[in-house]
Amino acid sequence: MYEIDRDLDIPLYIQIRTRVEKLIESGELQPGDRLPSVSSLAKAIGVTQATVRRALQDLGEAGHTTCHVGRGTFIRDVNAVKVDDEGPSEFALNQRPEAKGRSRQMLDRPREHAARRLRTGVSKALYDIMPLAHKPGMIALTKGTPDASDLPARFLDETCEDVLKNGSVHYIAATDPLGVYDLRKEIARRASEDGMVVTPDMVMITNGVSQAITLIAQSAMEEQPEIICETPCFQGISNSFAAMGHWVETVQRDEQGPIIEQLERFSDYSPRMFYLCPYVHNPMGTDISPERSRRLVEWAKRTGSIVIADEIFRDLRFERKAQPSLLKDLGGEQAIVVSSMSKSVMTGLRIGWIITSPKRIQELAQLKRLMDHSAPAITQALALNIYRSGRFDSHVESMRLVYQKRMSTLINSLEKLMPKEIRWSRPNGGFSILLELPRGYSSVALLLTAIDKGVSFLPGPLFDIDQRYVHGMRLSTAWADEHQIKEGIELLANAIEEFLEAPPSDTGLSGLGGFQ
Repeated sequence: MYEIDRDLDIPLYIQIRTRVEKLIESGELQPGDRLPSVSSLAKAIGVTQATVRRALQDLGEAGHTTCHVGRGTFIRDVNAVKVDDEGPSEFALNQRPEAKGRSRQMLDRPREHAARRLRTGVSKALYDIMPLAHKPGMIALTKGTPDASDLPARFLDETCEDVLKNGSVHYIAATDPLGVYDLRKEIARRASEDGMVVTPDMVMITNGVSQAITLIAQSAMEEQPEIICETPCFQGISNSFAAMGHWVETVQRDEQGPIIEQLERFSDYSPRMFYLCPYVHNPMGTDISPERSRRLVEWAKRTGSIVIADEIFRDLRFERKAQPSLLKDLGGEQAIVVSSMSKSVMTGLRIGWIITSPKRIQELAQLKRLMDHSAPAITQALALNIYRSGRFDSHVESMRLVYQKRMSTLINSLEKLMPKEIRWSRPNGGFSILLELPRGYSSVALLLTAIDKGVSFLPGPLFDIDQRYVHGMRLSTAWADEHQIKEGIELLANAIEEFLEAPPSDTGLSGLGGFQ
């Protein structure tokens, strides 16, 4: 379709540009049609991506195409009324095959920009008030990271001594972007305990899960897949994709996992990526059920979707044995597993990883080389020693018991003190639960009341970019002992009882302010 003749004296980019123009004139390319990605075109034609980009630049300057970061390059309807100089025509919006089943306002630039501002503005407004939740003397049920005081005495000191006892020369130079081979081998070995075959060439070391997601988001910019996240979820995930220009869709999750019927809305659009936290979900603390997992795998295989499974809390399950990773059923071609030591050991180590197909690992490694070259050699050595010395397994086993005891105290306190209208999740591990007020009541308004009582939590809008959990909140026991949990729930229950005395319309803040 985009043939070129290398024997001609005409530059290749001009030949590509001319060919596209002829396809437009003949009607083979219609307004609203999406051109293949730069990488796909370059591969199909047999030229460099730079050559394709030059041709597309000329086509855009001539008014034949319009390019949208996060979506791709489309044929422009030069006769239709323009929405703006950068956005597609209304006709093009109607004609796009990927627009079916999606909100059209999310597809034109001014409205999408306004929607992005709405999403980020809500979060910004909430983060601005969160310092109040950590005032001295406050029982803060807010922390989403392990308490450093829970590490054994001299845990890090002894690890550093072990690593450096044979000298520091090994850790001065940068490592391969993939990471230290022995650490990748150890992670692959542990991942293979599910019965999968995971090899070191399927593993890349990252600076935490945040970098792992950012690399995946950046790698997806060429193909422009539909990005879907379960909700509620850690908002840093959706923000990472949004920072790379992607529009993020959401599907709701209940205690069994993502609601598959909502995922079916995306069955006609290709390609797509779906993010979820399958085990010890943040903020619910629950696992995806076997039935929901089976249906998710069926959906992914039927639609050709890539599933990103965030297993960062999996080691903190109260029962050690979990159902197999989604990687086992989908394989490296359709599954990407991300995880780290941040929740199980310490956040400051910044050791995370990606497990997927060797081909995708090599592609991601090229991006990591440009981003920061590699994770620090010394921290990778520390992580490997924590694994091989037995410190990791010993500490995680100890913390499972600690978190299980704290969670039992939390649940018992909720059952004893909370009004009958309040609902909460039943965690399988970790240190977080999702507590829900009756619909119509705002957790943001409640937060201000609770702070006055001396207890704080994280409001639901911080876990849902589409603001469907204004009535929800996350409670965490990561930094609270049993006495603080009991007192904190007593204070919170008292705040909620007072809060529910007024109708929802009288409680004030909806949690949707501060859009500037």
